[in-house]
Amino acid sequence: MKVRTVAHAVCVSLSAAGPVWAADDAKPEEVVVTAAPLENLFQPTQVLSGDELTLKTKPTIGETLANEPGVSSTYFGPASSRPVIRGLQGARVGVLTNGTSTLDVSDVSVDHAVTAEPILADSVEIIRGPAALIYGSTASGGLVNITDGRIPTQQSDKLISGAAEIRGDTAAEEETYVGRIDGGYENIAWHLSGFDRDTDNIDIPGFATADPSERPDDEKRGELKNSYSDSDGYNIGLSWVGDRGYLGIALSELDNKYGLPGPEEEEEGGDDEPAIFEGPFLDLNQTRVDIRGELSIQDNFFESAKFELGINNYEHTETEPSGEVATKWENDQWQARLEGRHQAIGGFSGTIGLQVDHRELEATGEEAFLSPTDTDAWGLYIFEQRDFDWVGLQFGARVESLEHDNDDFADYDDEAYSLSAGVSFPFGEANKFLVNLSRTERNGTAEELYSDGPHIATRQFEVGLIADGGSADKETALNYEAGIESQLGIFALEAWVYYYDYEDYIYQDLTGAEEDGLPEAIFRQDDAEFYGVEASVGFPLWQAGSVDNNLKVFGDYVRAELDNGDDLPRIPPWRVGGDFTFGQDAWSAGADVVYHGSQSDISSFQTESYTLVGASFIYKLDFERTQWEVFVRGDNLLDKEARRSSSFVAAYAPLPGINFTAGLRGAF
Repeated sequence: MKVRTVAHAVCVSLSAAGPVWAADDAKPEEVVVTAAPLENLFQPTQVLSGDELTLKTKPTIGETLANEPGVSSTYFGPASSRPVIRGLQGARVGVLTNGTSTLDVSDVSVDHAVTAEPILADSVEIIRGPAALIYGSTASGGLVNITDGRIPTQQSDKLISGAAEIRGDTAAEEETYVGRIDGGYENIAWHLSGFDRDTDNIDIPGFATADPSERPDDEKRGELKNSYSDSDGYNIGLSWVGDRGYLGIALSELDNKYGLPGPEEEEEGGDDEPAIFEGPFLDLNQTRVDIRGELSIQDNFFESAKFELGINNYEHTETEPSGEVATKWENDQWQARLEGRHQAIGGFSGTIGLQVDHRELEATGEEAFLSPTDTDAWGLYIFEQRDFDWVGLQFGARVESLEHDNDDFADYDDEAYSLSAGVSFPFGEANKFLVNLSRTERNGTAEELYSDGPHIATRQFEVGLIADGGSADKETALNYEAGIESQLGIFALEAWVYYYDYEDYIYQDLTGAEEDGLPEAIFRQDDAEFYGVEASVGFPLWQAGSVDNNLKVFGDYVRAELDNGDDLPRIPPWRVGGDFTFGQDAWSAGADVVYHGSQSDISSFQTESYTLVGASFIYKLDFERTQWEVFVRGDNLLDKEARRSSSFVAAYAPLPGINFTAGLRGAF
C-alpha cells in the first residue's frame, strides 16, 4: 500500500499537454491535420488538443491514444508503448514529431520507448489507414504526428509568454513538472520548453503474472515490479518569420531511464554477481536538431514550398539487474523532406514531394539480436485533389527505393510502388460518403530481414527472413475502405469499414522449437487479411438549460488472419463504450465507460474481457493577466484487472489499477 494519498497528489501535481500552453486555450474552429498533404483528407483523421488531450495524456504516446477509435497500444509497461492502428503496429505505423520521423528505434523492438513526448504536445494527429503515399513504407498502416511548437512558425505579438505546470497520480506516484516560454521581437520568434518526470512501480489490482503456475513464490500482489521511470527533456527553437514564410531551427534532448517489466530471469545476478536493481532496465538518450522552413511563392508553378530536416544522435543501453550492460543500441539517422504545393492544373491542386532517409543502426553486446545495418531510402510522391459539384476526387502515387547494407548477411535493394484513389460524395447539408482504394508496397525492415539471436525483451529467439537463409519479397496490400461522416439534426455520426488484402505479409512464426532456452520465432511471409469496423455517434441528452452536454457512443472491431485460417498474434479485441461530458462557463466534467471484449482469435496470449470506468473534472479561472486551470481525472475506478492483447508482455504486465491524476496549470 503506497503512503502517498490522493490529496498529496493534488497538492504536488500539475498537468500538461495540448494547446493549454497557449495563453487563451481556445480550440480552433477547424480541425487541421498538419501531417496531411491536403487540408481535407478523405481518410479518417482525428486531432486531440485542448482539454481532451490534457485529460488523456499519459507518459507514452501509445497509452495516450489507446482508447481512440481504431487505436490500441503495444504497452510494454507504462514507460514504453507505441500506437496500434487497426491491428497493425511496429514498422507499419509511423510516429512523427512535427511532420518528421521520431528517429528512434521504437519500431525495432516493443521495449524501446518512443522519443516523442506527449506531455509537451500542442496536438496529436491520427490518420487511420494507409499513409504510405505521404510518408513511405513505415506508415503503411497508419500515422500519428505529435506537434509541440519547438520551431515557431508565426510572429509573436508578445515579447514573452509562458506556462508552468505540474501533475501527479496515485497509481505510480508520478511527479511531473513542465514549463514553456514563447516570445518574439519583430521577425524573430523563440521557444523553450522542458519537463521532468519521476514514477514508481505502478499499482495493479492483482498479480502481475496471469498464470499461477508461472508465478514466482515471492511475487507481490498489487504491484507491477520494475515498472518505474525517470525522464526529462527540453526543446529550444529559434525562427525568422516574414510575410511570406519562416525558417527555423530547434535543438532537443531527451533522457529516459525505465524498468522493463516481465517474467523474472532465472538465477538473477548469479551467486557471484548479486542484483543491484530489481530487474532489467533501459537508459536512453536522444539529441536531435530540426531545421524547418516554408515559403509562399507568387506567380510560379508552385504556390508554396516546405522543407524539413531532422538529424539525430540516439543511443540506449539495456542493463541487467546485476548492473552489467547486456546490449547497447546506437542509431545515427537523418530524414529530409521537400514538398511543394502547385497551382491548379485542369482543376486539380495538390503537392509534389521528395523524402530522403539515411540510418546507421548498430547493436552490440551479448544480447544483440541484430547485426549492424545501414539503410538508405528515397521516395518521390504526388497527391492531387479536385472538387466537383457532386463529388470530390483525390489520388496519389509514390515510388520508393530502399537499400539495406548488413555486416553479416546479403544486402537488400528494391523499389516499392504505391497508388491510391478516393472519392467523396456529399449529400444533404453536412453529410458525405467516402470511398478509398489503395495498393501499397512495403520493403522489409532491418529486424524483419536480419534478426538472428535471442531477443530478451520479447522472450524469443528471433530469426529474420534473410538470416534464415531465404529471401525477402515486398509486402503488398490492396486496401478497401468506405465511410460516412454525417450531421443529422443533433446527431453527429462517423462510421468506417475496411478490408486489407495482403500478399507476402511479414510476420513472426513460433515454430515450437527452442534456441538458447527461448521459443524460436522465425520471420515468414504469407498472404493475410485484415478487416474491421469503427463507428461513433454523438448527441446532447438535453438541449434546454444553460449546461452544455454531449453523449458519445462508439465501438470498433478488427479481425486478422492468414489465408490458411491461422490467427495472427497481438490483435486488439472488440470494444464498445460511451462518454458523457457536461459543463457550464468555467467548469466541465465527464464520465466514460469502455467494455473490452475477450480476445481468443489470436495466436499470442489470449485475454479476458474487462470494463474500464473513468471520470474527470476541469475548472478554469482568470486572474488579472494569468489563466489558471485545475483538473482531476480518475481511471479504472472499478479497479479491474486489464491486459492488452496487443502487448508482448500481456501475460506479465497488466494495466494500472484504480488511479487518480490531478493537476494545476498557470499561463500568462
